[in-house]
Amino acid sequence: MAWRVRFLRDMAHKLEELPIYEEVKKFWRAVNAILEKPRVRSDCDLHRQLSRASDSIGSNMVEGFEQGTDRAFANYLVHSKGSLAEALKWLKKAYFKKYIRQDERDTLVADGEELAKMLGGFIKYLRRCDWKDRGSHGAGDSGD
Repeated sequence: MAWRVRFLRDMAHKLEELPIYEEVKKFWRAVNAILEKPRVRSDCDLHRQLSRASDSIGSNMVEGFEQGTDRAFANYLVHSKGSLAEALKWLKKAYFKKYIRQDERDTLVADGEELAKMLGGFIKYLRRCDWKDRGSHGAGDSGD
């Protein structure tokens, strides 16, 4: 993937410089649109769990990016990938409870599965490179 080569050649100094982070934000925004639906909002447990899982995807990336080694960053991305899987589970549950339409579910699941593949590839890349001193990065997330 082109973004892997870019990361290796021009080490990103901010998380926002990684194209995969933009994909995470797109997924997060799509889930947040689902969270605004009245029927989803009325199911407090589903709403809370889906919101936390979705938020955790990006939060783990932010925390991991600040680690000193690629291997440590990869470990946080594993948690991001797990949170993504949990978010997909809650989206499927929202569909089965008839809170969202099938096309909404299908789009989000397809996007989430593609994002999971991207995360998996990035994790493998980081573990293979295993740079020991990623340097000091400024706080990577501007809150979006």
